Amino acid sequence: MKLTDLTFHAMGPQPAFAPGDLECFVAAPRIAVLSYVKRDGTPAQAPIWYQYRDGRFFMVTATTSPKAKALARAKRACLTIQDEVPPYRAVIVDGDVTLADAPLEGGVNSWLATHYFGRLGGREYERMTAEENRKTGLSLIAFEPVRVRGFDNHRLIGGALRWYMRLRNALPIPRRWL
Repeated sequence: MKLTDLTFHAMGPQPAFAPGDLECFVAAPRIAVLSYVKRDGTPAQAPIWYQYRDGRFFMVTATTSPKAKALARAKRACLTIQDEVPPYRAVIVDGDVTLADAPLEGGVNSWLATHYFGRLGGREYERMTAEENRKTGLSLIAFEPVRVRGFDNHRLIGGALRWYMRLRNALPIPRRWL
């Protein structure tokens, strides 16, 4: 099942994602925030890389990490993926989690490093983290979406204004002038 097979719930008066835009948005290299519940019942969040493939999200974490331990107990989580640049977009996905051992070399971990850092940066990242990964082990988090909501404010304005809103942050004059 693809993410677009679920009913998308828009948040408040903001527009929902168009189905084609939703798949493209989550496939881009964005940092997600994984929310889960700790043993004492309090919520926790962690930024995390992800791969979206065949309607599921895949993430990797140290087997000894608090999130791996919490997800092994609770099996439910929430993943937030957002655009940090105006006019802002976000997808919030609730889902079921399964954990498995992840290979220390290759697999999703290598794909993620390359996806986020490029080939050269990805290889260097893997080299830098190899020793720690051997000590802690890696867990593959498979996240099956059950509910999706969010907003796509790109649908509120035209392409020229979107381009200007992104460009104005890079201009060498104070933003309040624009």
